[in-house]
Amino acid sequence: DDDDDEDDDDDNSGGDIATWNISKLEAESENKDGDDDDAWGDAKKRAEAAKAREEDKKKREEKLLAEAEQAKNLRLAEAVAHGEEIKAQRQAEEEEEARIRAEKEREAEEERRKARENARIQVQSVEQTVDFDDQRDLMKQLEQNYMDTEMGGASPSSDFGF
Repeated sequence: DDDDDEDDDDDNSGGDIATWNISKLEAESENKDGDDDDAWGDAKKRAEAAKAREEDKKKREEKLLAEAEQAKNLRLAEAVAHGEEIKAQRQAEEEEEARIRAEKEREAEEERRKARENARIQVQSVEQTVDFDDQRDLMKQLEQNYMDTEMGGASPSSDFGF
């Protein structure tokens, strides 16, 4: 029985220690649960703050992308408008050049028409006249030249180029 008593003593003393340790552990656990609740709450708050920061960051990025897209569309619209303006300006310049060219052609045609008319008038105004005194002088000169060559005024070799 002594052996049995020792076993009983061990159970009683071990039971007290185990009970005391469990109570201590329960007390520590309760303290830790309070600390855990505070830590959990802090972690939860930090997670919510991080989530809010992420949402703010995402909203800012979306806003920046939207602003960049809007600016791009605005620049594109301005470029298209500028292109249309240049196109209209070129067309106006081409029309002006065509108008000037047509005006010059019309003026040149008018000048040609006037020149033809003046030439026609001049041709029609010319009268055929014969100046008998000039004709008589010309004939005398020709006869004199002919007589000079016939009468030996010049050598025959000069007449043939010798």
